[in-house]
Amino acid sequence: MRKLKTIDVFAFARVLGSSGIREDVTAFIQKLSLQGEVDTERVGIQTILMVMEALAAKKAEKAIYEALAPIFEMDPEQVGELPPAEFFAGLKKIAEENDLQSFFGSVSSLLGKSSLT
Repeated sequence: MRKLKTIDVFAFARVLGSSGIREDVTAFIQKLSLQGEVDTERVGIQTILMVMEALAAKKAEKAIYEALAPIFEMDPEQVGELPPAEFFAGLKKIAEENDLQSFFGSVSSLLGKSSLT
């Protein structure tokens, strides 16, 4: 698994933009940022899960596999075939090893909303 890169900001911006949940995710991130010190692992995992739920409801789960595949260093199909425990362990590892508050703040800014800072 690799660390997040700039290319991932754009991948997740496309996922959020196409899912129609941009406002929900941005409001969630901003709400957490107002709480003072933020548990970035919790922010990352909850945000990814919120996006996944919305995409599943829209039958667009392929988009999340495509966004996560380069980070997991797999093909999108391989991400979809992961056992759930491995998938969620991967999400946790992403959250632990990256500055997700800054990452999702950047995504929020790209989507036309104010950042977390």
